[in-house]
Amino acid sequence: MSLSLELRGSGLRRCGATTGLLAVLLTGCGSDGGAREPPAADTDWRNTAYTVTCDGVAPDGFRATVVDGRARVPADGSSPPYYDHYEVTVVSTAHGDVDGERGAETAVLLECSPQPSNGILQEVVVLSSSGRALGTLPSSSTLQGDALLPPLYDPDGLAMDDGEIVARMLAYGPQDSRADGPSIPFTVRWRLHDGRFVRTSSS
Repeated sequence: MSLSLELRGSGLRRCGATTGLLAVLLTGCGSDGGAREPPAADTDWRNTAYTVTCDGVAPDGFRATVVDGRARVPADGSSPPYYDHYEVTVVSTAHGDVDGERGAETAVLLECSPQPSNGILQEVVVLSSSGRALGTLPSSSTLQGDALLPPLYDPDGLAMDDGEIVARMLAYGPQDSRADGPSIPFTVRWRLHDGRFVRTSSS
């Protein structure tokens, strides 16, 4: 199901899906032999805190502490874009190496819904295994091109491979609508370079 979102105060109209918003958190440790290890077994990605911008709606970011994968964060309704609160949901995770250092990183896909509205946005924030912020994946709007709306992440298609974050996505084609959602699958790969994530390929 696809939902549209009108961002009040900005005039921007966005579309998301209930499987939309993305953030990434990296944790773990390296073994004595230098091999990467999975994140600590006691890390519960559905019960932790994330810094979220709601895909730029709140550019300064806000802290969302999720419980059972969900958080409700009050917003400053007295200033633009005049939302009451944000609803944040953990959708999926992926683990691997993106910074070339010892320890396993974790990519967490989040959804963010500014309220009141009927839409959901996607975002990916990346942190190191020690909790240090590595950066945020560029907004999916950077991949929109001439399409009706930005593409959406496939929550089952997030992975880390050979030092890159790999994301399966769906793009809007000429015959697609907001109601039906995007239908054209493609894959994007991102690599950390000079402190930011750079797209290395799309297919």
